Amino acid sequence: MSLRILLTNDDGWQAPGIVALAEGLRAAGHAVTVVAPSGNQSGASARLSAGRDLTVTRPDGEIDVWSVEGSPADSVIFGLSQVFADAAPDIVVSGANAGANAGQAVHFSGTVGAAVTAASFGVPAVAVSTDLPWATEPAIAQFDATTRIVVALLGSAAPRDLVADGTVLNVNVPAPEHDATARLVATTPDRFPMGRIGYTGDGPDYALTFEPGPEPLPGTDVATIRGGDVSLSIVPVSGHLDAEVAGRLERLADADITWR
Repeated sequence: MSLRILLTNDDGWQAPGIVALAEGLRAAGHAVTVVAPSGNQSGASARLSAGRDLTVTRPDGEIDVWSVEGSPADSVIFGLSQVFADAAPDIVVSGANAGANAGQAVHFSGTVGAAVTAASFGVPAVAVSTDLPWATEPAIAQFDATTRIVVALLGSAAPRDLVADGTVLNVNVPAPEHDATARLVATTPDRFPMGRIGYTGDGPDYALTFEPGPEPLPGTDVATIRGGDVSLSIVPVSGHLDAEVAGRLERLADADITWR
């Protein structure tokens, strides 16, 4: 089944993760339109650029790419209201992010924020991240397994069967060295604080600092990706998760989805 996909991210439309997904999804026969920030917008959550005009350009030589000088949420809303004004996409895919978005990080993640924005407009959405070290320059090849997993997931069910209304499917893929053994595992978000986070300095400039938190509980998204498996978790957009929604996740993790 060929899908009409709005592809976005928070690292910018030229980032290796989104380039890898765009190439892989198109090779699988899907119609992919990239509507993504012009530059890095990590940590933007679902922020909107209210109070100013939004500058959007079509990069020279790029097919079906819109570069948005704003946040990931801006990109999704522009995409839905302008690029897909006549008919909504079948699904919004946000990623692939360089770095995991699990546990409490989902509250700050622009990758997840873009997907939550799409879901709030009634469009099925998937957030995708790869557990790569922060502050590194990733290569497209490091998103190979992630791309194959996303292609396999989208081929496993129709978008509205894959993602329950009012939720986002949050996919976290472990570091590339686990590609040969990684399994798809249904998880719950890690509830412990991400760690000690704050701003330090003497002023007027302060730096954001982060110290790792306690060991994650077994079965959580953080523990799963650290253990070398793919985490499938649900991010609620509104309402409460019920047994039927949770059951979707177990069925998805148990399904015979081949991505290697």
